[in-house]
Amino acid sequence: MKKDFAQKYRKLEDWHWWFRGRQRVLERVLERELVGQQPKHILSLGCGPAEGLSWLMTFTNPGGSVVGLDLESMHARRLPKGVRFVVGSLENAPLEDRSFDAVLALDVLEHLDDDGKGLSEAARLLRPGGLLLVTVPAVPSLWGAQDIVSEHRRRYTKSSLKRLLDASGLLGYRITYFNTLLFPVAATVRWRRRLLNTSQVIRSDFEDSQPGPLNEILARIFGAERFLIDRFSLPIGVSLLATCKTRSSFSES
Repeated sequence: MKKDFAQKYRKLEDWHWWFRGRQRVLERVLERELVGQQPKHILSLGCGPAEGLSWLMTFTNPGGSVVGLDLESMHARRLPKGVRFVVGSLENAPLEDRSFDAVLALDVLEHLDDDGKGLSEAARLLRPGGLLLVTVPAVPSLWGAQDIVSEHRRRYTKSSLKRLLDASGLLGYRITYFNTLLFPVAATVRWRRRLLNTSQVIRSDFEDSQPGPLNEILARIFGAERFLIDRFSLPIGVSLLATCKTRSSFSES
């Protein structure tokens, strides 16, 4: 992402409704997928600020660790206890094969010129029986200034993400849209900007939010999807989520 936005990223993670709501959904997914086991080593690819990884420590066993991989060394300035940081690219991760019990690629693949190679690298790092968790921005027609600021290469559909997983040799995956409850609002804002020809103004969507009651309401609405995602494959959303357990037998939904 653009350097000036990257420097603001950590503060946004603390209060912005999108980060807080997404974390609640991801926590529920990890609770579901890791039931009955506590991985010792978790890797977050393209992790951003290391401080934002501390929530993952609750999913490791005693003596376990969380490792963040990112190209930007500035994200390693503050390392929480139990968190390690590796500077490197996802396409050529300087990490050993099959060395992690869970690998997370959270809103990362869309930044890569070769997302297939990035996904194959993520799979390479995963131990047999481990969990791969991927999130990406969805619905190409939602492309806007935020994608440009974040230096995205693309937005995905369920079909395009499925093709990517298939091409990478990953089987037994589950895909669902999420950030569904707020999709009508996000779509209206972005499509309106395009219609009015204001989408070329390169300004982050995050700048439209401030801490306060409205932000709290939006965080709770987004976070409430954690109760839906266990039961349903959601039909549309601002983002997509895929899980894959190696050598697992559950099927795509």
